[in-house]
Amino acid sequence: MTMLDIQPSATLRRQDVVAMNTNMILSNSGLMKKDLARAMGLSPQSMASRLQSKADWTIDETCAAADFFGVPLMALLDENLTPAKAMEYIKNRRSDNGNDGQLVAGQGFEPWTSGL
Repeated sequence: MTMLDIQPSATLRRQDVVAMNTNMILSNSGLMKKDLARAMGLSPQSMASRLQSKADWTIDETCAAADFFGVPLMALLDENLTPAKAMEYIKNRRSDNGNDGQLVAGQGFEPWTSGL
């Protein structure tokens, strides 16, 4: 499914927006559909149905997709998401501090000094 397959209109369903944006992010990120399906707990066939807007997305599935991509949930719901904007989300995935998004306590918060 491409953005040309679904024409923007007043009747554009959120389901279609999520499918369109998920396809866009997949194609721009180099991530695999089968890995997304696995992360969402779906079979490849079920994933294909959602990406083609033949099956509806649940809120849990949409959240799982956003988590998989490392983007805000609103990115998948954005009717005006462009490839450039999608790439910006991917480039700046949730954390840009070089530690894969893990929180690190500051100095003085070591377990032996924290009182825990």
